[in-house]
Amino acid sequence: MTPPLILFPHEPFSPGKIDSEFTEEYEAARLIGFSTGFYDHEMVESHEPVEALKWLAESNGKQRVILRGWMLPGEIYAELHAELLKKGYMPETSVEGYEQAHYLPLAYPLIEGQTSRSAWISGDDTDAAWEMYQDFSSAQAIIKDWVKSAKTRWKEGCYIPPETNEAGFREIYRVFREERGKLFNRGVVLREFLPIVERGSDIHGLPVIEEIRLFFWKGKLLARPEEKKPSPMDELSRWEEIAKRFSSPFVTIDVAYLTDETWKIIEVGDGGVSGLPMWLEPERFFASLWNHTLGEHV
Repeated sequence: MTPPLILFPHEPFSPGKIDSEFTEEYEAARLIGFSTGFYDHEMVESHEPVEALKWLAESNGKQRVILRGWMLPGEIYAELHAELLKKGYMPETSVEGYEQAHYLPLAYPLIEGQTSRSAWISGDDTDAAWEMYQDFSSAQAIIKDWVKSAKTRWKEGCYIPPETNEAGFREIYRVFREERGKLFNRGVVLREFLPIVERGSDIHGLPVIEEIRLFFWKGKLLARPEEKKPSPMDELSRWEEIAKRFSSPFVTIDVAYLTDETWKIIEVGDGGVSGLPMWLEPERFFASLWNHTLGEHV
């Protein structure tokens, strides 16, 4: 089986030069043996997929492709996906699969009971968000859009203390919505705050937590984190079973250790647009991806 081509973003206005944020990954992928190609992320975001892929040669309809780039809204990923098909490529992740892993409300039915209690609305109506909050008012909660929070404004626009009154909620909502700005994605999500083991806090007041990102290919873990106790690897079969529920072959699951000595899912994501954790070196990541995409689960 031919290994997939890895599609990376190039530097703006430099179609032959890798985006500097992906240099290490690009070099590692090529060292392992992957073929690579470039796309223009800014053109993709501007709804210009033809222009974004104009330097990518046409294929024969059999070349698989994996995106390894920046996060995209689902509708923009759909445009990129359609143009790749026109050029004769077979994206490994379907539009439906991408959105299922990318948007919490679509992933939630697959992880309910394994993650924080959550609720959501489409759009950004403040009154509807306040009404939704009534089911969370007795608990600690966080507010986010369907993809991201304003966690850099943790105390002002992300964390909601128990029994927050309407004026307090609306002020937190205002900061959250202002901070997300044009990046606001699809709707508002409220999540019950989990009692995660904390290791202090950062300069924004955001708790530093015991959290580990795991990558999966077709339900199989790509790389094991450093063995220490407590370890999410003690429940590897649990995470792989959950990963298999997703229609996309390439997903991430972020897990965290709670004060009750259990592990819960913090979030899931599309593997193509999820950053590598510090413990996972690019060469090790792409070596494992090579083996798994060729069907050699080692």
